[in-house]
Amino acid sequence: MVFLPRFYFTLVIAILLALASIWVPGGMALSLSLTLLLTCAVLADVVLIPREALRVRRNVPTVLRQSQSFTVELTLLNQADRPGRFQIVDSPPVEFTGTAHRFSIRLEPRKETRHGYPLKSYRRGSFSFGAVFYRVTGPLGLLQHQGRIDLPQPVSVLPDMTGEGSRDLQLALAGAFQAGRRRSARRGEGSEFESLREHQRDDDFRHIDWKASAKRGKLISRQYETERDQRLMILLDTGRLMSPKIGAYRKLDYAINACVHLAQVALHKGDLVGYAIFNDEMLAFAEPQKGHAQLSHFVRNLTALQPTRLESDYAALFHRVMRSCSRRTLIVCFTDLGDAHSANTLLQAALPLMPRHLPVIVTVSNSEVLAVTKKAPANEFEVYRHVAAAEIWNDYQRTLRGLRSRGVATVSVPAQELSTSAINEYLRIKETARL
Repeated sequence: MVFLPRFYFTLVIAILLALASIWVPGGMALSLSLTLLLTCAVLADVVLIPREALRVRRNVPTVLRQSQSFTVELTLLNQADRPGRFQIVDSPPVEFTGTAHRFSIRLEPRKETRHGYPLKSYRRGSFSFGAVFYRVTGPLGLLQHQGRIDLPQPVSVLPDMTGEGSRDLQLALAGAFQAGRRRSARRGEGSEFESLREHQRDDDFRHIDWKASAKRGKLISRQYETERDQRLMILLDTGRLMSPKIGAYRKLDYAINACVHLAQVALHKGDLVGYAIFNDEMLAFAEPQKGHAQLSHFVRNLTALQPTRLESDYAALFHRVMRSCSRRTLIVCFTDLGDAHSANTLLQAALPLMPRHLPVIVTVSNSEVLAVTKKAPANEFEVYRHVAAAEIWNDYQRTLRGLRSRGVATVSVPAQELSTSAINEYLRIKETARL
């Protein structure tokens, strides 16, 4: 039981009357009467307060999307024969954001009432809702009975499939099913003609069908089918370099979303997709396969993934990939180039992949550092900040140039553009027959 302010207020008055009896005749009698009345009222509240009166059901999706709001609906039933005033506290996972899970409500007898409140999670993983705690006020308002209803309910938060910059991403996903129509022209293999269409500005002039153009009086290009059954390996670094936050998300979160979107597009286009998740050891590995089951398995492995403080072992990773992939494979590695040592380690590990395989390093460029270098410093502190940012940015660009000069393709874009740029790079590689 929990005593309420009304009880303490009445008790203080009784005490003051007892003290005042020294100067006021009859004060003690009034104090004793008030105390007796208060005791009877408390006993009445104890007897009349409804116990075990509340029944609660919670309705919440079992599978959620990272950063997307959802509503938790509580169905409340007052089983008592009289109305009750309840204070209710639900127990969502502490990683979720939202403050409306504490509320007060008046429940009519024998009637169900629904109450919803919004939540959001910026973290992926498996979580669980806990118990519902409540207090019900007695009819005289002197005390409350408190109780607990256990309602364990597991939920999974999957990677965000829209994310920031979703408009450009949706355009890229839509265009992915039209782009990349040239069939890979390996030695000994030709191109498979699909159809004719009107010539567009970016079309290769070698694809112009001059006979069809002469008949129709305008330029007509030949369209070729995209080669299917090519191989893609998606490598995801979860080491220390993927821990920093950019806005509400870590670099790893942006990379995970890009991995899922890239796998979607590649599987839709008929390619085989494999993946490796690593830091200083291999956390998960799957050889290239087709089918939505592969994508589902990939997403399940990504759900609870969190960055670590460990240094990633690129050499062991690429050695495993080379042993598993005998055919030419596009190897897309999502990582970060935090310093010259890490970048040099990555380069030395990636060089043995070529020329048999085609490695692509995808990183998140630090747009905040770039913004500092472009802003004119206004005071001495900003001068030091500007110099430090310029040094970091120049080292980063020098690392990228070093990778490209050794034949390793790179994609370095702001976090919000990561998914779109990774998809477009994959499509460009297919268009230019590099696989």
